[in-house]
Amino acid sequence: MVIKTTKAQKQNNRKEADNLYRVLFSNSKIPMLLIDPVDGAIVDANQSACDYYGYPHQQLTSLNINAINQLSDIEIKAEMHKAATQKRDHFFFIHKLADGSLRDVEVHSGQLEIDDKQLLYSIIHDITERRAAEQELKELNRNFITLLNNTSDFVYFKDRNSRFQFCSQTLADITGHSHWQDMVGKHDLEVFPPDTAKIYYEEEQPIFREGVALLNRVDPYYDEQGEKGWVSTSKWPVFDENGVDVVGLFGISRDVTAQHKAQEELKIAASVFQNISEGVMITDSKGTIIEVNQAFCQLSGYSRDEIIGRTPNFLKSGHHDASFFQSLWQSLNDNRYWQGDIWNRRKDGSIFACRTCISVLTDEEGKVDCYIGLHSDITAQLQHFKEIEHLAYYDALTELPNRVLFADRLNQTLAVADRDKTSVAVCFLDLDSFKPVNDNYGHRAGDLLLIEAANRLKDCIRAGDTAARMGGDEFALTLTQLTSEVDLQHALDRILTSIAQPFTLPIGETICVSASIGVCLYPQYRNHKSQLLRYADQAMYEAKAKGRNQYFIHGTTATAD
Repeated sequence: MVIKTTKAQKQNNRKEADNLYRVLFSNSKIPMLLIDPVDGAIVDANQSACDYYGYPHQQLTSLNINAINQLSDIEIKAEMHKAATQKRDHFFFIHKLADGSLRDVEVHSGQLEIDDKQLLYSIIHDITERRAAEQELKELNRNFITLLNNTSDFVYFKDRNSRFQFCSQTLADITGHSHWQDMVGKHDLEVFPPDTAKIYYEEEQPIFREGVALLNRVDPYYDEQGEKGWVSTSKWPVFDENGVDVVGLFGISRDVTAQHKAQEELKIAASVFQNISEGVMITDSKGTIIEVNQAFCQLSGYSRDEIIGRTPNFLKSGHHDASFFQSLWQSLNDNRYWQGDIWNRRKDGSIFACRTCISVLTDEEGKVDCYIGLHSDITAQLQHFKEIEHLAYYDALTELPNRVLFADRLNQTLAVADRDKTSVAVCFLDLDSFKPVNDNYGHRAGDLLLIEAANRLKDCIRAGDTAARMGGDEFALTLTQLTSEVDLQHALDRILTSIAQPFTLPIGETICVSASIGVCLYPQYRNHKSQLLRYADQAMYEAKAKGRNQYFIHGTTATAD
């Protein structure tokens, strides 16, 4: 039996379908639009679309879809062609919201007939965050691939069955693979010689079984030419999302063949350097101490265990500035050698001097393998040299500079005066009535008086000035930073007043002496630099002749009491 559907029934069915569509369209939480495919006009929009785009319904339905879709006509056609090629029923567009912000959207469109009119029914999904995450993941993946392709270390990840999931290109190279992806899915036994594969497999079992990391393990390996080398390896367990089961391991191995060979050679030489008298320190290429001998331990006061693994900086005494060490490293870099004297600090805090020779050992490629330093204690030698130097330049009784050092400082002072265009007073001072002190109280009393006079002179002069003992009871001075004749007068009066103060001898006796000072001014006698002190000496005799306890300036007739 055939049931015929009347025209009224068809209209009723269509009306029911339209009503159902209206309910679904209006109540959907997903933004939906009805679009005229001919001119792009937005015919209708549900409340979710109004909320998403930020427009009231009347305003949104007055817009054309091209006001929202920010792709050009060419870009839209390209996207539609791409969707057809990829056999997908959705499109990727960029939509603009009412506040001007742009959002990445995934649009699912289909044809729909309403009131005998063909419309496009579009469902909009915001994928902005997803796109950002995809881009971030893409960049991360690119950076990760760059790392695998360029790192010099052997980097790898293995699954629970000890099969490679990825590795660095360096590891692929030494195992004879043209690309690291060719290693994916392979076991150690498929890429390494049996003996080394066994080592790797056995050391990884506790990682999988107990979840314990393996750190800084030195293992053998063979390069692409079959040559044996050594790597320092660290491997860490990778747990599942619950942090319970080990699902793989991540490893990094660094080639330490050169260091390993150097250490082996050092073992052979151990019996030699442990018995020589010089202290020996050996560091790796990074400056970390890897060996010292007993002589160095005795020299520094530290035990071997307290030294190994540190850098030589722990011996710094503070005696040398940064330029000293810059020069040292410059010599090591340029000449592979440095020799000089270094002041170091022992464990007990005392300072000692070392005559040090540092040599650089390199590998076959010229890269630094290690540094070897030989250290000889020359503290006593330098101390003796300093004592000799002090005797050569300082007066043994008063500790003032002697005639030799005064001449050197005078030359430096005059050079500064020429540069700064300032004045200098060169003075020659003699104690008045000094001989009776020796005659009446003895030479010991005279020496004490000279020491006290020297101390008073040092207290009277400024920083940068010099007071020196020329012999007997004669002293020489340079006075600088003079701004006027009055300034000079005050300085000389201060000296005369200080010397004229009574001296008390250890026996309780009080004695008085005075001073006569001769002065020669510079640059008045610029052309007679070598005669300045002699002119001051002559002026001193003029001061004595005029009654003592005063000064006389060479080339003048003025005196001052």
